[in-house]
Amino acid sequence: MAVIPAAFTGFNVFGQFGNKQASRVHDFTEFGFNECVINSSTLIAASWSYTAFAQENRLFVCGFLTDKPNASVNIIAPDKIKQIAAAEKFCLILLENGKIYKLLAKVEANLEEVKFAATNVAPPQKRTIFGAIKQQTVETFTHIACGSNINVAVSNTNGIYSIPSKIHEFPKHIKVKQLVCGFEHAMLLTNMGDIYAWGMGLRGQLGQELLQTEETPVLLEALAGIKIIHIAAGGWHSAAISAFGDLYTWGHNTNGQLGLRVFKPNGQKEPTVFPLPQIIDMPPCNTCSVKSSDDGQEGEQYTECIAVKVYAGARHTIVQMNCGTVYAAGWNVHGQLGLKKLNQMCDHFERVPFFATIPNQLNTPNIVCGPWCTVAIR
Repeated sequence: MAVIPAAFTGFNVFGQFGNKQASRVHDFTEFGFNECVINSSTLIAASWSYTAFAQENRLFVCGFLTDKPNASVNIIAPDKIKQIAAAEKFCLILLENGKIYKLLAKVEANLEEVKFAATNVAPPQKRTIFGAIKQQTVETFTHIACGSNINVAVSNTNGIYSIPSKIHEFPKHIKVKQLVCGFEHAMLLTNMGDIYAWGMGLRGQLGQELLQTEETPVLLEALAGIKIIHIAAGGWHSAAISAFGDLYTWGHNTNGQLGLRVFKPNGQKEPTVFPLPQIIDMPPCNTCSVKSSDDGQEGEQYTECIAVKVYAGARHTIVQMNCGTVYAAGWNVHGQLGLKKLNQMCDHFERVPFFATIPNQLNTPNIVCGPWCTVAIR
């Protein structure tokens, strides 16, 4: 198994990143990313107080567990782990066999299989052209996500669950590509490029004109007709990337996490909530017009630098470009933006210098945002 460098920046007071522990909140803020070493197949999910690492069927959780810092727990799952998601008090684990387990953020905790509420409606019997009854598909799960007050899952039969209850079912031709959660809302991206959102929307995080709660998935009509390729859900804000490389953000902007200025040039405060998606102009990237190959020869020419992926923490947003350049905006009290300067927030997208040090930016790193941290896996 290949061992590769990874790096994190942000809150580490409880030793949740293992190799270093900060004695004070700001110990790592001015230094940007700190390197650690993990296996290339490792899955990472971060809460504000602990981090979960999964590889094959092993789950390792470290940080603030059972009211103690620097604690850890090592668990063997009954099958290979496909996905993990970290909430404040527990971690969700999706296995390759389609079952979902929960692990409380406690040293003495064990895996508990999540039980789902039974539906009262029996599925209709389907028959072949010869009249034989078709075998019913056994429902398993394909996606999970969780936040402080919402836990969701998607099944192989297109069932949408607010764990443990089923709240919606999409037609067969719709496939879920991505599922994400904020503190109180959930979003999913379909194979058609459409976004559906539900949950609490009082801070504009659902992308709807009316600030209200939605009990079931609702199409984000403001972006309907625009093919979306990647989405992110922050604490109370959301973001999306279109197939054209355009970045859209909406929701709460108290710390500039939408990439929109908090104050006007005259000092007047801008709106705090943007309920409808705003298209964001990214800074020009002047260093990626020409790339070089490993042998020093001139490589591929880029005529346009566009956004391809977006990630979000509690109040910060990270954008990854097709050339490997990474930009950050939002809350930076714990250094979660990876900028080599100590400021409380950055209300515009600024280039993160750490990613310019990666020798081959064409091999863009995977990025994971916790509420108060950012992790890059190269």
